Amino acid sequence: MAKWVKFMLSNSNQIQNDYSFNSTQHLQALIQAHTHWIKGFLDAGWDGYLFSVMFHQLAGSRKTMIIQMQQELERVYNRLGTRMVRKTWSPRWAGYLPVGLFVPDLPVPKIRKGKKSTIADVSINDGLHMGGIVLGNKWGRVRTGLEKHFQEEDDKYVTGKIRGINIRRITHDLENAVEYTFKSLKRRTFSPADVLVLNWGGSARRPSIFKEMIRKALGRDRTIWMSSDNGCIPALPHV
Repeated sequence: MAKWVKFMLSNSNQIQNDYSFNSTQHLQALIQAHTHWIKGFLDAGWDGYLFSVMFHQLAGSRKTMIIQMQQELERVYNRLGTRMVRKTWSPRWAGYLPVGLFVPDLPVPKIRKGKKSTIADVSINDGLHMGGIVLGNKWGRVRTGLEKHFQEEDDKYVTGKIRGINIRRITHDLENAVEYTFKSLKRRTFSPADVLVLNWGGSARRPSIFKEMIRKALGRDRTIWMSSDNGCIPALPHV
């Protein structure tokens, strides 16, 4: 694994601690915090994309399959990072690296724009796949947007255990997109420990503002959601 990946990725223990919750209200506050965090990137000129990643048949239990899927997503992220930034190991360029958030999911009536789930989608791995949100920018080496980039470079990403990657740009209703990404957690189908974060945006740790935002939300004090200076807006590196 490349040096820069160790800096950017959250380990499983950290994810488990950061994403612990014990109530529907707490989970909803977490979703709101992520929405606010992602909105900061979009307001700064980044683009957001809904990802749905399908896999070939994997061996092992559901937990083992999730681990394999996360490993494949790390590979995809590594490859995308090297396409977007030349010096991926340099902290100076860390702010240009893509941001990824993935959650295990099971099929719903429609997982792709305008298409219903196929027999393969619901039968391979019992329908288990990974859904998520990826944030990208056009200030690095990829200037076309991720939809076009993945179409042109499909053979570079759909390899190994990955069967297909569907991408749709988020053009409106960000809150609904984040709710959709976290729906398997709301249904208690999967654990918060299964959430995979690939880069918090220049930091290896989740922004500390999340704890404060969740505390405010649970305390019914919503003023923090209206603040434009809450420490979670990304800063671009100086070129």
